[in-house]
Amino acid sequence: MDPRFDLPLYTRAEVALQLGLPATTLGDWLRSGALEAGSGGRGEPTITFAGLVETHMLRHLRRTGLSLQAIGEAAVALRSRAGRHYPLAWSGLAHDGRDLLVEIAAEGREAGWERIRDSQGGFPGVLRRGSAAIGWADDGYAGTLRLVIYHDIDVIVDPSRSYGRPMVDDVHVEDVIDEVRTGASYREIAAKFHLEDFEVEALVRPHIRPPAFRKARHLQTQPDSLL
Repeated sequence: MDPRFDLPLYTRAEVALQLGLPATTLGDWLRSGALEAGSGGRGEPTITFAGLVETHMLRHLRRTGLSLQAIGEAAVALRSRAGRHYPLAWSGLAHDGRDLLVEIAAEGREAGWERIRDSQGGFPGVLRRGSAAIGWADDGYAGTLRLVIYHDIDVIVDPSRSYGRPMVDDVHVEDVIDEVRTGASYREIAAKFHLEDFEVEALVRPHIRPPAFRKARHLQTQPDSLL
């Protein structure tokens, strides 16, 4: 059993939170066929680590300008024609700003690229590959993922450690958030987990809910609350 592919580790809500996605967007992406996801009841873990990486890559590709349709068609083609599960979590992909491409190698020739949707090859020019946030394993699939919603600190997800919970070295992010909820100061939390004050702040920042908008005549300074 490979924990990257075979263990459902995350609920949809957790994936949306860890990747900074609206839950509705994640739902649309899952329904589009671009992502692989298991079945399960509401609130149950249904998404594997490879599924988390695929969602990260889909977010990355959408931000570079690829359409959801183009990504979905390529992912479905790779799963059905090539039998490659979780293709968006595989390092053999690139894109040209419009379509996903797959790396091909012919004997005696340099590696080339083929457009997945119609198998057309011979793509010159600069192609863009993967995401710097992904750590690739020897088999070409993702082995770790750095969560890009955290700035000024590296939060890593590794399915071989602590069931893929987000961590900074040996510190679980959720333990830091729990301490904040108790009212402990950043300095106290930093000392407890051997972090710097700014690192605690960086971990908390994505979990802060902005205060609700109020009409001008009722404006009051309200403390932010944790999600």
